[in-house]
Amino acid sequence: MRLLLFALIMPTMLCCGGSNPAIGDGVIQKDSNDLHYIVRVPSGLANHAPVLLLLHGYGSNEDDLFSFSDQIPGHWLIVSVRAPIVMSEKQFRWYDVKRVDGKIRLNFEDEERSRKALIECVDHVVKKYNADGNRVVVAGFSQGANMSLALALTEPDKIHAAGCFSGRFLEEVTPLITKKEALQSKQVFIAHGTEDKMLPIDYANESQKNLQSMGVKVTLSTDEIGHSISSKQLTAFVEWLTKL
Repeated sequence: MRLLLFALIMPTMLCCGGSNPAIGDGVIQKDSNDLHYIVRVPSGLANHAPVLLLLHGYGSNEDDLFSFSDQIPGHWLIVSVRAPIVMSEKQFRWYDVKRVDGKIRLNFEDEERSRKALIECVDHVVKKYNADGNRVVVAGFSQGANMSLALALTEPDKIHAAGCFSGRFLEEVTPLITKKEALQSKQVFIAHGTEDKMLPIDYANESQKNLQSMGVKVTLSTDEIGHSISSKQLTAFVEWLTKL
C-alpha cells in the first residue's frame, strides 16, 4: 500500500531546492535487477556526510518517502531506493508475502536478495559520494521498515541505526543475527499508529520487546492514526535522528 503523506509534509520529489539539491536518478547494476535510487546531496556538497537510506513500502516507489527529505537536516546525504521487484510501472516491492494460518509469511529468497542488494547499495553510495560509512541510518515504511530493521540487525557493522515506520520484526531473519554484541550500541526508532488495521500496534510492541532483549535502545512514537506516517511521528524521528 502506497504511503499517503499528510498535507503538513511538503512534497519535494526531485527538487529539494537551494543548498540541498536533488541530483536525479542513479542505478546500481545487478545481475538480474537494477536498484534505482534518487539522491539529495548534503549542504555544500560536504564530504563524509552521514547517510539516510530510505526504503518505501509494498507497492510504492522511491519518490514516496523522498517527499519529506526537506524535513531532514541539510548536512545529511539522503538516498531513496526503489525496491527491485516490479509489480507495475510505478509499483515495486522488496519481497512477496502471503498469509498462512492467519500469520504473515514472507518469501525469504526475495527478502534475502533485496537485503544483500541494499548492503551493496550502502557500499556504493558511501564510496560514490564520499560519505561517512560509520554513520549510515536506514529508515523505511511498512515493508521498507521491515527491511530496515533486518539490515540493522544482520549488518550492524554497516548500519548505525534504523527507523521503522509501521513495520514489524521479521522472525525469518533471526538466525542471521550473529553479532549480538555489536547490537548493544545500536538505536532503533519505531513509529506506529494505534489505529493501524493492516499491521496492528501489537507488532510495534513485539518489535520493541525483541529489540530490547538484544540490548538495542528503542525509541517508540505512537499516534492515533492508521497505516501511515503522521507529522507528529516525523517530527519525533527528526529529533531522534539529530541526537544520534
